[in-house]
Formats: sequence, structure tokens, C-alpha cells
Amino acid sequence: MKTLDRYLVREFLGPWLVGIAGFILILTTDLLFTLTDMIINRGIPLGAVVKLMIYKIPALLVLTYPVATLFGAAMTMTRLSNDNELIAMRTSGIPFRRIAVPLVAVGIIISVLSLVTNELIVPRANFVSENLIRQVFLKQPTPAIKEQVFFRGHHNRYFYIQKVHTREPILDGVMIYEFDEGPYPRIITAKRATYEKKTWTLEQGTIHNFLANGMLSYAATFEALGVTVAEDPIYFTEQKTSQEMNARELGELIHVQQRSGGSIRRLLTDFYLKFSVPLTCLIFAMIGIPLAVPMPRTGRAWGVVVTIAIIFSFFVAASVLRSFGYGGMLPPLLAATLAHLAFGTLGFYLIVRENRKS
Repeated sequence: MKTLDRYLVREFLGPWLVGIAGFILILTTDLLFTLTDMIINRGIPLGAVVKLMIYKIPALLVLTYPVATLFGAAMTMTRLSNDNELIAMRTSGIPFRRIAVPLVAVGIIISVLSLVTNELIVPRANFVSENLIRQVFLKQPTPAIKEQVFFRGHHNRYFYIQKVHTREPILDGVMIYEFDEGPYPRIITAKRATYEKKTWTLEQGTIHNFLANGMLSYAATFEALGVTVAEDPIYFTEQKTSQEMNARELGELIHVQQRSGGSIRRLLTDFYLKFSVPLTCLIFAMIGIPLAVPMPRTGRAWGVVVTIAIIFSFFVAASVLRSFGYGGMLPPLLAATLAHLAFGTLGFYLIVRENRKS
């Protein structure tokens, strides 16, 4: 790393860390105001509140990384411009693209950091915090088994339950998929089932086996069939949302639901978002670097206004496109990446345009 690179990275890290701390403080303060009423008026233990705030921090970090990156890039370029260092660099023959390279590289590193945080820390933290909110803050005990979701059990077995009777151990619309060596599962369906610990009794059901070419090889009906389930019923309370799963877990769920014929649009969109969202840090760095340079006629204030407008437009576009992906109006991959591609292209164009002024 050359002296110029080290200097620019050092100038960036200070504002970036301040941005992280500041935005986290703002977001947690807003959360604390909400929780204070619960501590005083609803008797929620202080320890539970502290635990919830700790587990919320990883998700807040992922939200603050892009904005802090924009703040750090803009503050770095503004400081260099105010002290005439930027002019000195450019008049000495250093092109603007060379000045932008180390800051863009830092944006890439922060994007990787955001991806790692979002994959390794955020899903588990979200899962714990949501259960804590439901059980401690909302006083809602977790139901025995959830409805209308796929559960992965042991020994390549998957479960789907259409309806759960909360007052008695009865399940309606049960499907069990058992994957062996073949490409197609053995499918057991039952109109209803009763369960007691690890034993399920399926009633009025059918069993289907398939050949490797997809043709039905065996079908039988039954009035009652006992099935030993390796998992306790409490296992089925832990089905996670997309925000509570990492990419591997979400990919496995997509694979199961696709093989069973279920809709995977929403899950696929969330899967691709797990990789596109961290790129927001890089995109914001690319946009913030050129727009923080004062414009000859309009000055720095106009650049700040344009930056805020662009960032607001990005979040609106990303939200709308995600909804399009959920609803099937756009392919999931396009819905998850189109905003990032468009605004990333804009950031690249702004850097190239500023470089031509050198």
C-alpha cells in the first residue's frame, strides 16, 4: 500500500467509525424509548431489555454500514477539498480515479464485512430477539407446532402441516417427504394426525413412491399409520423466517419447496438479497466520493442535496423492486439486483465524469 493509499484510508476510517457509532446510538435510543415504557408500566425485567438490545445490534450494524460508508467517503473528500489537498493532488498530476481507488477498495472490504455479519451473526441474533419479543415482551407463548411451513427433520425427512389445533394434539393436512438415493421423494399424505411426543398417528392417508424417471411405482392408502418422528414437538416451534436463516439454510429450504411444487418466488428474492444488500456499501462509496467534491458553480451544498436525493431514491427503488420480486412481476434475481446495478453504474459514471475534469 502506497503512502497516498494509507493516507486516504486513514482519513476515511475516522469518519466511518464515528458514523457507525452515531447511527447505532440513534437507532438504539429510539428502541430504548419504546422499551422504557415496558420496563416502567409492564414490569419487563431490565435484563431482558438489555439482552434484546444486544441481540438487535448486529441487524442495526448491517443497516448502518452503507450510510456510514457514505458519510466516511463524503467527509474524507470534503476535508481534502477544504484544506486544498484535493486541488494539490490533482494539479500535481494525480488523476481523480487514482484518488478514488483506495476509498472504493475500502467500500469493497466493508461490503465483505457486511456480508459476513449478515451471514454468520445476524440470522441467529434475529432468531433469539424475535423469540424474546414474543415470549417476554408480548407474553405470547410459542405454539407447539407452526402451520403452513416446511420443516427439515433428520434423515432427509421434511414435514408440512396445513393446520394445527392449539387446544388438542391434532394436525390437519400433513405431508411428509422422505428423500433417499433417488431424485424423487417418498410422499406420505394424511388428512389428519395426532401426536404424542415422538410418535405421530396418521389417519386417512396415502403413500406414493416414484421411479427415477418420475413415474409412479407404488401407491397405497391407509386408515391409520404410526410414524416415529426423531424430533420433539418443540423442534417445530423453531422454524425460521428468511431474516433468521443464513444463505445455506435458505437455499436448502428453497430446494425442498421447489421439489415439492411450492412457490419459491419470495424465498428466492430474499436469497439473492442476502448477497446484493452488502454491495450497498460499495455503491454508496462510489456515489459519495464524486458528489462530495465542490461543484464550480453550485458549490458543495448542491452536492449534498443531490446525494441525499440519490440515496433516498435507491432505498425506494430497492423496496419497490423487492415487492415486485415477491409478487412475481420481476424474476427474483433481477428484483434483488436491479437497483444495485443501476445505482452502481451511476456511481461509476460520476467518478469517470469527475476524472475527466482533471
